Amino acid sequence: MLTAVQAEVLEALVDPRLDGVAEAAAPAEVVAQLRDEGLLRPERRDEVAELLERRVLEQPIVWGTWSLTQGEVLAAFATHCREELDDVEVAEETPTLLAVRWRSELSRFELRNGFLGLERLVTDDPTMLLGDIEPRRDALVSAFLDDATLRARLAICDLDRLERLGTVRSSAFVYLEWFLRDAYGVKLLPSSAFTQGLIERGVISLGMG
Repeated sequence: MLTAVQAEVLEALVDPRLDGVAEAAAPAEVVAQLRDEGLLRPERRDEVAELLERRVLEQPIVWGTWSLTQGEVLAAFATHCREELDDVEVAEETPTLLAVRWRSELSRFELRNGFLGLERLVTDDPTMLLGDIEPRRDALVSAFLDDATLRARLAICDLDRLERLGTVRSSAFVYLEWFLRDAYGVKLLPSSAFTQGLIERGVISLGMG
């Protein structure tokens, strides 16, 4: 079974969007472990993709009496968009990816095993990466505080902890927050460390609401 760090590094190494940066950014000992286990062999690419997909879909979420997985929540939100929101169109859907269109705005939701090389995952469209923030919390908060473009284009959401990073604006992201509130009775909130960092740097003030 992959550890959280191994899954993050392996996901980055096989993601073509991160070609050329993943191995340089990943811990060398973890890359060596994955290579020794044969997980970086080209002939095992499909097997590795299935392993990573299964892991990210089965990431557990516990909200009070609710016991769910990331995959179940994303699939439920996709169904909500398709069947209950007249002004939202599902443009693309896989088990780990959802792209929805509100008017001319296309927004993307992507389940991730980790956030290595996340700068390469920025697109022209608002994008929310969903995964476990905790292992890299301090580094992620610092990255978002240091890079105004990153935080304005990309959001990170930890569904289990109900935390998010980023300041990107998207109507679809608001619909997700409303869906979580109405379907499960939970509220998604900004990371307190991220918010405090924005205040300390003068980006926002307590009076901004």
